[in-house]
Amino acid sequence: MNPRDLPEVVSELIIEMHEVRAELSALNGRIDRLDRRVENLETEMRLTREENRENTDRLLVGIQRMLDPFLNRLLEHDDQLRSHQGRLNNLENPTA
Repeated sequence: MNPRDLPEVVSELIIEMHEVRAELSALNGRIDRLDRRVENLETEMRLTREENRENTDRLLVGIQRMLDPFLNRLLEHDDQLRSHQGRLNNLENPTA
């Protein structure tokens, strides 16, 4: 390399260095924005999970409330059937 070309080479290197710095700065900005997006998505996912748990709990309570009267009626009918069966057994096989 010719020593006379040195100032021009140095100036080109400086220009190139500034361009690389600008590109790195832009990339760092993009990375920062992506990091914030990821954090926001993680927060949204956590909130969605909590909401889903709450909704599931509410749904289960609602189903239980809906089924309680039906189950109570079934138990009452079962008791009635047992009572009727007992009476029928007494009529078919009196012990006195």
